[in-house]
Amino acid sequence: MKAFKILGSIFITWIALAGWSFAQEVDNNADLSSPTTIELTLQKAEELALAGNPNIHAADYRASAAQKRVLPSLMPDDPMFMIDTTNPGMEMWMVEEKLGFPGKGISKADVSGAEAKEAKAMADNERRSVVLQAREAYWDFYYRQKIDAILQDAKTKWKFLSQIVQSKELSGQWLSIKAVRMQMETAKSVNELVTNSRALRVSQSNLNHIFSLPHFTVYHLGEEPVLAPFDGKEEVFIRKALRQNSELSAFGSVIEAKKAGQQMASLDYLPDLDLWLSGVRNPNDGTFSDYGFRLGVTIPLFFPAKQSQVEGAASDELSAAEYDLKGKQNEVIHMTEDAFVNAESAWRILNLYEEGGLLKQTQKAWESSQLAYRNEEMPLSDFVETYNTYLETLINYYESKADYGKALAQLDYEIGDLKGNGHEEP
Repeated sequence: MKAFKILGSIFITWIALAGWSFAQEVDNNADLSSPTTIELTLQKAEELALAGNPNIHAADYRASAAQKRVLPSLMPDDPMFMIDTTNPGMEMWMVEEKLGFPGKGISKADVSGAEAKEAKAMADNERRSVVLQAREAYWDFYYRQKIDAILQDAKTKWKFLSQIVQSKELSGQWLSIKAVRMQMETAKSVNELVTNSRALRVSQSNLNHIFSLPHFTVYHLGEEPVLAPFDGKEEVFIRKALRQNSELSAFGSVIEAKKAGQQMASLDYLPDLDLWLSGVRNPNDGTFSDYGFRLGVTIPLFFPAKQSQVEGAASDELSAAEYDLKGKQNEVIHMTEDAFVNAESAWRILNLYEEGGLLKQTQKAWESSQLAYRNEEMPLSDFVETYNTYLETLINYYESKADYGKALAQLDYEIGDLKGNGHEEP
């Protein structure tokens, strides 16, 4: 019994060591595999999202499946073929085909065709939604990457300035309150760096999610995105949205399907036709005889009551679909107006930094302050305040650029522009 326990312990230990060895091997192999690095631009983000996002592929397959249902809905039911050999010396055969009321098959095909259009519009809408997600994710990553570089540089400068302040405090040149303020500014800068670094990792993960890429994929910014000035009139954007917004196209296809369904409801309880062809074959000589032809008609006894109710229900569903479209049109108009105002406002702020010269003025003031401080023409407190203003302006500039980029993406989304030209006048 003791030997059995010893052997059992040895076996368990061997299993544990083998598992640990395997885990170490997996970890070592994982360490050896270097992560993929992608140079990310706005266009690249859209391309990766359109190529890899699974929601787009799922919507495309649904649209393809709906399209493939159109032709079968137009075809009649399969005929029934029967051979009876129970009577010796003869074979009785029969072919039966059930035919609906004339026009019913076309109405079914119209319904299927409208549903295929709706599925196609929904696939376009899914693509539009994914492009919006990709653009917004790109601009979040752009802003956080830029801020990370700024704060990394600021961390070094704050450490240097903090040392100067401490020396001044020790020598009695600065009051202790100024030193405390400087320390708080340093701590604030470090905290912002840590917070932004975590947000940057979240942005990387979000990009991986949208692109459907491995979670360890690494991104770095490519060429600087160039954003066109905002122009165009609000009513022009609204007309474009009403014309090509894919959600409105889907609602319009629903109305087409309801109209075809209303037509089919008027035919559904009318008499159906049943065609029979029959004959007798002599198996000895292969001759046929006793040909038969029969046309049957089904008579729905209660069709007037059923038909009126079904037609009424189809009519109500059509009216509901028309009101749904009207409500969606109102929503699209409102969302386009809101997106237009946001894009116009974001452009005014960004334009103030770029064409208004605010960014250049701040950069020039910071360069002058550095020279003045080195020449002992500027006190340290003014130098620190100038540096704070410089940092704040630089951060606000990149924030305004990202905000404008996201505002344009939202406007493109509302007007249904998948190519990213929504800020150009249609």
